[in-house]
Amino acid sequence: MVNFESEVLAYLNLPAIPKKEWNGTDEFKNGVAVVSLRSGGEAYAVASFDPEKDSKPNVTKVFGYEPFGDILRVYLVPDYMETDIENADLDDESKKKAEEIINEANEIENEGTELETPEDENQNPWVFDEIHNLEEAQAWLTAYNVRNKIQGRIPSKEDTIKLRLLAIKAELDAKNKD
Repeated sequence: MVNFESEVLAYLNLPAIPKKEWNGTDEFKNGVAVVSLRSGGEAYAVASFDPEKDSKPNVTKVFGYEPFGDILRVYLVPDYMETDIENADLDDESKKKAEEIINEANEIENEGTELETPEDENQNPWVFDEIHNLEEAQAWLTAYNVRNKIQGRIPSKEDTIKLRLLAIKAELDAKNKD
């Protein structure tokens, strides 16, 4: 019996110990290692391996206080976000299902991120037709603030001024609809 199974499963957020055993050469970020204990038992631990830096897997997390000896075997934790299905260790039917899931996930992820094109391609970036540059925008905002008894300083950054002008335009449009 191998100790600390529930701890390693909880730590790596896995439903069960992986079945695929490490081939001894491939890189992995997370693996479930079976280590020998000094008392003669075995325990699960978390390990990683980078062939550029390491000559053997490194134990990155242990769950007991007892010293451990050698790594007996390592089971690879699958990368659930891996999108390279062709190289995955799956049968053809599972590969098709995985591709469908990845496509669905990409659609959901990209939903609503399409850039909205303005109705008029020649739309004034300064929102109001009478404004053509930064100085005119600052002067317009100063006059607007005086007219509407709004206190506070006028923004100095162009983007901030454009946002303020958009907000004012939205307020004016809302008032005109009523």
